Amino acid sequence: MNSNEQTGGLYDGLEPTLDNLHLFTIGTKNQLARRKKLGVSGLRKTIRSIEAAFESVFLRPMQLEDINPDVAMMLVNRWKREGMSLDMLHRRHEWFRDRNATAVALGWSKSQDFSGINIGRSEAWQASRQAVPVPKPLKGSRTKSKTTMPLLDFLNEHYRPTRLVGKSINTVRLYRHSINAFSRWLGRAAVLGDLNNKTVSDFLYWSLENTELAAATVEKDRSQLCVLWTFAAKRGWLKEFPEINAIPCPKRVPDAWSDDEMVQLMEACESAPGRIGKVDANKYWPALVSFIYDTGERISATLALERQYLEADGWVTIRGEHRKGKTRDKRFRLRPITLERIDSIKVFGQKNVFFWPYNYDYIFTRFGKILETAGLPNNRRNKFHKIRRTTASNFEAAGGNATALLDHSHRRTTLAYLDPRVIKETHPADIVPGIGETTIESGKDDSLVDDFREFLQSRKPR
Repeated sequence: MNSNEQTGGLYDGLEPTLDNLHLFTIGTKNQLARRKKLGVSGLRKTIRSIEAAFESVFLRPMQLEDINPDVAMMLVNRWKREGMSLDMLHRRHEWFRDRNATAVALGWSKSQDFSGINIGRSEAWQASRQAVPVPKPLKGSRTKSKTTMPLLDFLNEHYRPTRLVGKSINTVRLYRHSINAFSRWLGRAAVLGDLNNKTVSDFLYWSLENTELAAATVEKDRSQLCVLWTFAAKRGWLKEFPEINAIPCPKRVPDAWSDDEMVQLMEACESAPGRIGKVDANKYWPALVSFIYDTGERISATLALERQYLEADGWVTIRGEHRKGKTRDKRFRLRPITLERIDSIKVFGQKNVFFWPYNYDYIFTRFGKILETAGLPNNRRNKFHKIRRTTASNFEAAGGNATALLDHSHRRTTLAYLDPRVIKETHPADIVPGIGETTIESGKDDSLVDDFREFLQSRKPR
């Protein structure tokens, strides 16, 4: 018996499309049922909202095959950054699961696992709703109307036009993220009057104690809220200035990929399925990874590279306006194999070398899948920036100046990129004899460390 017979001919003559999928639902007894109409207005709004979010990211209408965990995860992450409530996130996550189950029942799709999508710790944020009352307006005509101004409006109407001119979209996004996190803790939209030492410090303390957020993330929230706070206080819109000390953030040991891991990554890139716009994915990813490895550039500047700045002899210019800080251009020479890979993804009429037709954030999701295929960790520290750290570490180990390569203003910034295993730092175990030993054996012949040990031995008094 085929699936159509099992469903009693509910969808005779219907094409397997997303619009037709909305005509069906899974009933209370887990049986497929056909809707007489789409239903309540809330459901129609949810469908329109999800499809609109998809189209804004992928620049095309949503289709049946887009009901999958990758798309759901990418959209959920985007909604989380926009500050959507956890209840709404759970409903939209459930919508994807329900649509997949319905498509499976119709025989239009295979069953997919949506359990790996991290919606968030709802119990933590629900418990955080402090129900802090809206601050009372301060006395004085200058401050009275400003105290109850929503922080997001303050950011968009006052701070951004004067202090964030020329800054990247990502910088503005980070400010909004901090404001949204503050609002979730308050249980309402944050207003300017909430920027006081008691309320902000309570929010930061709670974030450190009751969430899995890293100290650096909480410090970022503190820093950005205090910047907005100071801006308002200098204009007399708030009576007190921030007095909250910076949160100590432990510095992590920089790590790079080994040669074997880079080979694994490249093999995974060369076997990537599907297409990126008009280019085969198994050609796009090797070209992108090769370019970042040759230059050590950031992913944002790489995606902005135009073909007119790529020369036939292998030299490429990264324009200053696309680089962090937007201060100066940077030139690099590419390997012949990198040039060949770039030539293989050339599309007539396409000005960008690495044209990415989707939302910027989605590239990290797609690259994460490649990392998993390569058997490498898929987390925030193991994305494109790790290739940058790998290039910097290998360049320094080969005798180059990684500070100049990465175009850092200070050497201390570069040190956060250099893997001590790659640059071969000397440690006590390398040159200091062990307890009760007079010499230390080395398995490395003709190394500088061995020469140094011999020199020390020769200097001992006889």
